[in-house]
Amino acid sequence: MNEPLHHDLAPESDDLHTAGTEPWWREAWYFEFYDQQAQLQFQAYQGVFPNAASGDLNAAFFHRGQLLHQVSKTDFHVPAEPREEHLCFGPMRLELLKPLNQWRLQYDSAEVHADLLFTAVHPPFSWAAARLWLETNNDPDLSSHHFDQLGRYTGSVWIEGQQLAINALGFRDRMWGWGGRKHWQSYLILWSAFNEDCVANLAIQRFDDGRQALCGYLHRDGTSSLLQQAWVDVDWDPHRWKTIAGIDATVEDVLGRQFQFTGQPRGIVDTSHRWAHRSDHMLFSVGEYRCGDLTGHGVMNWAFSREAERPSRLEARLEPEG
Repeated sequence: MNEPLHHDLAPESDDLHTAGTEPWWREAWYFEFYDQQAQLQFQAYQGVFPNAASGDLNAAFFHRGQLLHQVSKTDFHVPAEPREEHLCFGPMRLELLKPLNQWRLQYDSAEVHADLLFTAVHPPFSWAAARLWLETNNDPDLSSHHFDQLGRYTGSVWIEGQQLAINALGFRDRMWGWGGRKHWQSYLILWSAFNEDCVANLAIQRFDDGRQALCGYLHRDGTSSLLQQAWVDVDWDPHRWKTIAGIDATVEDVLGRQFQFTGQPRGIVDTSHRWAHRSDHMLFSVGEYRCGDLTGHGVMNWAFSREAERPSRLEARLEPEG
């Protein structure tokens, strides 16, 4: 990333972390992609609560638009030690090959199995670079950490013995801690990758004290810079009360460049009210995005505490320095 996005992430940021004292301190890994040639969508959110000796996995494969396989389980027994086992429970196994660069994902179930490699295309982007208050807070009861990264997924997925070759752009993210996340009221995450040189990364978060935060960047013409402003209109499905039908977003970066894109979710996974530490509606999908003649894919996730707080029109600005 170029200077406007400068934020140091040590290689250790991608490794396993020592748990804090919070009961719901959590470490988690998120992976997703849509391969147009194979018509295959994959998303997986795996996490561990070391202080509760439990783990969770929400994973899904969609093939040709139809749900092929899904796991949504939040009560795996995963002891705090050895920490290496936090990467390997249920049907999924994760292996860090090169910090901040490369991961191997293996999945083993009756309906589908996979052996995939994630290789970074862009450096990781930390929400601390956007001066998000919970990332930079020294209070251990409020601090939390997140970074995400665009990469390319390669490898194979087998469906009933049929091998599908995978070669697709997609995102991953990493988080550890809990802290200020418990004050989320709602959020909308739109990470769109049209190609390796055209990426709009946008997250708008609302907190229960009225604060609103903008995190993200625009990557165009070989240059990445922080988002300065964002405007998003959300169209809710008239027949599915917690499902987004589409979004229309405009972002402007600190260099003054504007970018407009639309999107709709495909392959939605609903995890609402399944975790003991959360009481909100939280849905994950792989978004299909459009900008002019370009079509891309990426993350489209949203959450809200109550129906009255569903976001419909969002406007956010980057937190000023200092």
